[in-house]
Amino acid sequence: MNDMRQLLEVAKADAPPVRVSVDDIVRAGQRRVRHRWYARAAGVACGVAAVVLAAASVLPADHPAESGPVGSVAVAPAPLFAFTFSGYAVGDYRVGDPLEVTPGYQRADITQSNVDVGDGPPVALSAGTLTVYRPGAFQPDTFLRDGKPVTVRGREGRAAVIAKRVLVAGPERSSRLNPTERVVDVPALAWQYAGGAWATIEASYLAERTMTAGVQRQLAERFTTRVPVAAKVPVRVTHLPDGWRLGSAGAGSLVAGDTSVALLRFVPAATDFGGLTGPLDLDANPAAIRITVAPVETEGPYPHPFDPPCPAGQHFCDVKIDARYYAEVHDQSGTLSDAQVRAIADGLRFATVADKGSWFAVTG
Repeated sequence: MNDMRQLLEVAKADAPPVRVSVDDIVRAGQRRVRHRWYARAAGVACGVAAVVLAAASVLPADHPAESGPVGSVAVAPAPLFAFTFSGYAVGDYRVGDPLEVTPGYQRADITQSNVDVGDGPPVALSAGTLTVYRPGAFQPDTFLRDGKPVTVRGREGRAAVIAKRVLVAGPERSSRLNPTERVVDVPALAWQYAGGAWATIEASYLAERTMTAGVQRQLAERFTTRVPVAAKVPVRVTHLPDGWRLGSAGAGSLVAGDTSVALLRFVPAATDFGGLTGPLDLDANPAAIRITVAPVETEGPYPHPFDPPCPAGQHFCDVKIDARYYAEVHDQSGTLSDAQVRAIADGLRFATVADKGSWFAVTG
């Protein structure tokens, strides 16, 4: 169960922190996030829950996750869409294997297990996000300006309290419509894991359960790199309109309730993944083409794959892969014609989704 969305904006503000209950957290993790035309048509923010949104599905790595560091590997230029670290644990906190990779960074969810919520058995909750930037891709301006100097494994770092915008429910606890934003202060840490290469840990806001600066330091101390391994997905894209490039690949979008098996995002070719002060919000970026592989949905008001598979004027196409899985092409930009969206869908080629050994390496 995950309950945090990527950093929407780093900004200073005087707004008081919002109190988020554990009941809201648990409800958020049970919701299925939508990035569909019908959610937009209804005027509902896709996937808005009572807490900051995060991913609930993890792309298993090609190796067992380690419970601790497996030894540092010198940072060298890696393929743009390769994973360069593995999951590891420190006490009840676990950094998962990376969920997504972009030309500028990789991200993984951090969870805390054995959390006593006071009602039922202990649960696991999302505690934050680890972002590992390619050498030279991150500009730690906020941390250098406002952070306190720290040393992580003999290298420069900064510990700071950053202002994070979070989405919360409406006036009523059960409301998911007309959400409001609040600015809350959370601990964060940035450090150089190699010369010119930075990583950050940002806590999610869980009131008194927010991950402490001390835990972040412990997680940073245990972080190591590994030999790069190409991200793999069960879909290959053979056709794309001019002017687009692959922006991210992986298992999910760090959005709560997302059950995707794999997700590719294509962004305008001019999108810059260098000189970053934080991750790009590719989920909120309307100028994107998303290609998702997910389990077939036979229940609920919006079953998928949809019939007809490419409804006119709705900027998406569904493609049935087999009895268990389907793919969706979603033109979030709203700029492609029905024929262009269908052409992308017709050009998809699939591996055996249930057999990860057959998946395609992502080459960009």
